[in-house]
Amino acid sequence: MKRQIAAALCAAMLLTGCGGGNAQTAETTAAGASSGGSTGTETTAASAGSGKVKDTIVIANQEEPATLDPCCGNGLSVNLIDNLIYDSLVDRDSEGNILPRLATEWEFIDDTHIRFKLREDVVFSNGNAFTASDVLFSLRRSLDEPTAQSTMVWYDPDNSYEEDDHTVVLAMYEPYAAVLYVLGGGRTWIGDEETITEMGAENHARMPVGTGPYKMVEWVSGSSIKLTANESYWGEQPATPNIVVNVIAEPTNRVIALETGEADQALYVSGSDIERVNAIDGYHIEQGPSEKYYLITMAMDCEKLSDLRVRQALCYALDKNALVAGSFDAGANVLNGYYPSMVEGFKDFGEWDYNPDKAKELLKEAGYETGLELELHILPGTEYQRMAQIVQAYWEAVGVKVNIEQSALATREAQGPWETSIRVATADEISNILIIYEKEFGSRLAPNDDHLDSMLKELKTLYDTDERTALEEEIQDYLDEIRFSIPFAEIDTIYGVSDKIENYVYDRRIDRQNIVDWVVYE
Repeated sequence: MKRQIAAALCAAMLLTGCGGGNAQTAETTAAGASSGGSTGTETTAASAGSGKVKDTIVIANQEEPATLDPCCGNGLSVNLIDNLIYDSLVDRDSEGNILPRLATEWEFIDDTHIRFKLREDVVFSNGNAFTASDVLFSLRRSLDEPTAQSTMVWYDPDNSYEEDDHTVVLAMYEPYAAVLYVLGGGRTWIGDEETITEMGAENHARMPVGTGPYKMVEWVSGSSIKLTANESYWGEQPATPNIVVNVIAEPTNRVIALETGEADQALYVSGSDIERVNAIDGYHIEQGPSEKYYLITMAMDCEKLSDLRVRQALCYALDKNALVAGSFDAGANVLNGYYPSMVEGFKDFGEWDYNPDKAKELLKEAGYETGLELELHILPGTEYQRMAQIVQAYWEAVGVKVNIEQSALATREAQGPWETSIRVATADEISNILIIYEKEFGSRLAPNDDHLDSMLKELKTLYDTDERTALEEEIQDYLDEIRFSIPFAEIDTIYGVSDKIENYVYDRRIDRQNIVDWVVYE
């Protein structure tokens, strides 16, 4: 058994050497910025004030968006672009404070109605006027979008209305504590009703029209997205008129883009490449904790996983410390709770109990003494291969045959019921982190637990801090009891950044960076 696991760890390290570093896809430590990391303060380019100013910012990202539909922002790579071409009613800063955006002010009429006053000087990038009707249209669309439905279950469209062109009242079925957070973008970007209706949602998602500081120029599938400043933008014009986001899947190749000077910033830098980036003349690492974490999910509707003893066995069979050490080079810590430690209400359950003998005993009791076979789904990328191979070795060491299935999420969703998977998740608001356990969310966990669903829905309605804290602990205790997930790592956000970017401010949220303020010198 030990030889089998050691071989998997060696194979994972070989993949690390070939593919480079951390598995960080679209979404940590609890102890502040890591060594060499950012303090979160504004930085000034080393060559600021000298040299020629570039007219284009080039960002190297690991993946392209699946869509740019304004109600489908369910990933960081999607929202990175959406946040530049669209606006939301409100904005939120890195501390969670709610700020005006398309709405200049708002008031709670009662527990289930909010009145928003909208800016009167806003037009879409095609010249169409922005009105309250566009808000109602955009939010109603989100109710029909599978990736947004679970986020928008609070929204009551039939009792929402426009008082005039620049005043809208939004209704909720019941009080929802996170409503302003949700209205800060993601699945609630505001689109142009007229344009989406005329173009059709699919065409609009490839060439979107918004009210944001930039507008779409070109989307080359699998290669790049080009944006240019929206001359009709209601706010200050961006400091740099053009942005190119290049799709570079492998971490090592994103670092090469820095070494050759092709990119001004690389997202998702591998922990193994930190020293390499810091050694590049004119570039440095920006790093800090985030709400991003990795977990193994077990589908609640899978018959083979319906016995608690099986799920407990899979937990006992896994050495989380070795999994994290073998999967990540730096910028990752073992997660001993059910969501990132920097998030509201986090409960530390202590170090994981690795006990393969106990795992075998539980499998025998559950009727799987002669073996159990499971699919383990992972997304594309060598980083996921590393994680999957280690999990496979540990589970197979206790008699569970693991078939690794690597494919895009949409491809696997179309194939039918899930078994187990490795996924990444991120959000900086508690109910949006726990949303993956809600029945409406579906997907890899295939949630079907009525008691858990009831608690999660109740949490959304609570405004009282003490009541929220008590329920958050109860939810986490219940997740630990039912064991349908194994969170194992929380991840730092790591960027490679040009020294020649002026006005750069580190933000752990890749989709909320202050790109509109950046000035880049040659």
